[in-house]
Amino acid sequence: MNKKILMSTIALLALFMMIISPAKAITKGPYVAEIEIDRVDPGTEWEANGIYHNKNSYWDGTVIGTLGSGRFEAWFNHISVNTATGKGTFSGKWRITFPEGTLMGSARGKITGGNILSGTFAGGHGTDDLEGVRKMGSLEGAMTTATHISMEALGTIYNYIS
Repeated sequence: MNKKILMSTIALLALFMMIISPAKAITKGPYVAEIEIDRVDPGTEWEANGIYHNKNSYWDGTVIGTLGSGRFEAWFNHISVNTATGKGTFSGKWRITFPEGTLMGSARGKITGGNILSGTFAGGHGTDDLEGVRKMGSLEGAMTTATHISMEALGTIYNYIS
């Protein structure tokens, strides 16, 4: 092989190796959180054909758990409940703000008994010190009043460390 081509290839490979960021290590552990939120903005509510509908309601409160204490905000895309059976569904997005940064994600699930919530959550999109943090799992809770929800989230948290 031509010496110039060999030296050029070696130089390009060395440059390429310096540009590539190192692989990220992953740590994994249990995630637990207690969440208390209150409805701040009811969004749009209506009832049609025995189904209660709510879109774009905003909830604000606190979270205490694996990552510490912070502010928990939720925006429900929809809440739908059959008023005769008490069964329904919900979906939404959430943001947790800690002194170290924020995490955002989504949740969805079922409603039974008119006020019991169960479902799943997934999130990441961390900022500042929480960049690279991902969490997922299940949630259970209840609407203790028409404007207050208490929930517990259980799952797994992943920290991607460079």
